Amino acid sequence: MSDPSRLIAIGELARRTGLASSALRYYERAGLLSPTARAGGRRYYGSSSAERVALIQLCQDAGFTLREIRALVTAWSRRSRLWAPLAKAKLRELDTRIAQAERAKTLVQHALACPHRNLVTCPNFRATLKAYLDLRQRPGYVDENAARHLMQRRGNGAWDVGQ
Repeated sequence: MSDPSRLIAIGELARRTGLASSALRYYERAGLLSPTARAGGRRYYGSSSAERVALIQLCQDAGFTLREIRALVTAWSRRSRLWAPLAKAKLRELDTRIAQAERAKTLVQHALACPHRNLVTCPNFRATLKAYLDLRQRPGYVDENAARHLMQRRGNGAWDVGQ
């Protein structure tokens, strides 16, 4: 067993990371975090566990799923470059999300500055709606957001007007 004076109880790790203890236990079930020891039914973690949780949170902020994070961490621990294709795919996804966010931002900025009392009557807004509908009616169009939502059971809520 590790030096008990250097171990961190789950409550302390939760306090240091700003997460609930239940989130840490969930990371355990997902295979991302492991207690160093158990004593009296309590979990104790090594001093590097706070950094591990921070890594998980940073990856989640970048849009990685817990499954993807586990694959990344496994590849990194094996000093393998197998994580590179996953990272490249995530970069493409982030570029798409950034473009969607930029379009959404432009639309909201226009709504705030639009001289029309009813946004739906604005010619610019109506043109954006038409482009949105036209894009989705094209043969072979695949709504990447809908597909991602079905696969990950979550949505990002961004407006995608398309190009």
